[in-house]
Amino acid sequence: MRMLILALAAVMTLAIAGPAGAATKTINIYGSTFSPKSATITQGDTVTWVNRDNANHQILADKGQFVSAVLRPKQSYSFTFNAAGNYTYKDELNSKLAGTIKVNGLPPTLTFAASSQYVVFGDKVTLSGTVSNHKAGESVTIYYQPYPQPNLIERVTLLTATGGTFSFIVSPQIATSYQAAWKGAYATPTSIQVQPKLTLGRNNGWIIHAAAGANFNGKAVQFQRLNPATGQWVTLKKAILNSKSSAKLLYKLPQGVNQLRLTMSVNQAGAGFLGAIGPTVKYRQLT
Repeated sequence: MRMLILALAAVMTLAIAGPAGAATKTINIYGSTFSPKSATITQGDTVTWVNRDNANHQILADKGQFVSAVLRPKQSYSFTFNAAGNYTYKDELNSKLAGTIKVNGLPPTLTFAASSQYVVFGDKVTLSGTVSNHKAGESVTIYYQPYPQPNLIERVTLLTATGGTFSFIVSPQIATSYQAAWKGAYATPTSIQVQPKLTLGRNNGWIIHAAAGANFNGKAVQFQRLNPATGQWVTLKKAILNSKSSAKLLYKLPQGVNQLRLTMSVNQAGAGFLGAIGPTVKYRQLT
């Protein structure tokens, strides 16, 4: 039996590295006591027993979770506790020496991220994450804070799926910060920046529109054409948007195929928005 214990101890002393941030607790072994006799640690922490006595000692868990080799004076033994619970142990060579280790579970944490940090107004973004216990059926609350709202607002509470994962689709109308919470733990916030959506159409003139979670009355949009000779975009005319965030321009283009687009500077878009470049539109001018 003693040979089996020694063989097992040799395997157990091959320490496995704990998670980042894990701590080590030292317990000294004296002739009449363990010091401290009771210790409280966190899941993933390591306990090291050091023989400060002149006699040999051997650490043995009452339920066999860990066992050391025979420790001669000044020798030590370490064990990493990867499961929460209460552990009792004794000195196999002196049963009067006994101790207790209380292992608390890791505090709740969760990951949280957005599928994109930059969107055009109307685009959808997936918010997703995982809770640290990796269990399904856990309640996660997602908050949002649109510019310039000073406080978080509850958006939705949802249940985790297999593996503790969760996801939710949003379509921010203005620069918005999102945050997820679970069991009192808050994930690092993630922010999504929004560009106004610029559209260019034709109806007895050029119809310009800017869409976002704000009105752009009085703001300027640049009507541009790609110069085929230089490859540079040239502003043909500046349009001032009306109360419907729209404008109509009359402008005759050169004959042939023209590549056109709209742009809006960040200063014109205003607080809470990025500058925007609309999609390229091809238009054939017949005469």
